[in-house]
Amino acid sequence: MRLATLRQSENFWARICFDGGYRPKGRYQVYRELVTERMVQTVQNISPVARSLLSEKEWWRLLWAFLKKSPPQSEILRELAWELAQFCKSKPHPLKKKYPYLGELLEYEYLEIAMRFAPEDSGRAARGKLRLNPAHVLAEYRWPVHFIREDFRDPKRLPQGRYHLLLWREPETLEVKFMEVNPLVAALIRRLEKGPGKPEALLRAVARQSGLKAGPEFLNEGCSLLEELRTKRVLK
Repeated sequence: MRLATLRQSENFWARICFDGGYRPKGRYQVYRELVTERMVQTVQNISPVARSLLSEKEWWRLLWAFLKKSPPQSEILRELAWELAQFCKSKPHPLKKKYPYLGELLEYEYLEIAMRFAPEDSGRAARGKLRLNPAHVLAEYRWPVHFIREDFRDPKRLPQGRYHLLLWREPETLEVKFMEVNPLVAALIRRLEKGPGKPEALLRAVARQSGLKAGPEFLNEGCSLLEELRTKRVLK
């Protein structure tokens, strides 16, 4: 009996918080405003570009679909933006046809916030080796999410491809930066994610992985790239 009562209680509060078709009254409406609408506001603040593309009706239609079909799991409020992004990327939703890039865009906007909350790090690489700034993320997208905006959002005009976007937090200023990188740089970052390495060994491994010859010209250009990444504080 207690278990049945508990389930009834959970279903009741889930309906209040996550069912947009239900209209609670009185104090239950106040509860929805305090809890559910606060969650929605947080997601909106993290996703200003995505929000600017959608009408008010579309925005709430998407949020209610998410809350009902994939109720939030994280106890951290800002993680709702990540959960919404994964919902849009992996599940059918009412706006998928009109905005096929929406999940990737929501994820990209969330990653900037994730970098702001990444743990502090004061570690250094061993002498002669390079170490990746741990406050980073390398994402790969089909859509050019870093260019999407209100006047450039038509899927028919957006070039699909394979976009590697690197975000990182600068250690001194704590500013979050990003840049699009080519497949070779992406492969280099992935290799460094496994641990520090010596510059030439890293470049030779990437060349081998990519089917390229690690000749003098390749190594010289690669060393210049590594130095640039160090200057940008992607590497330490």
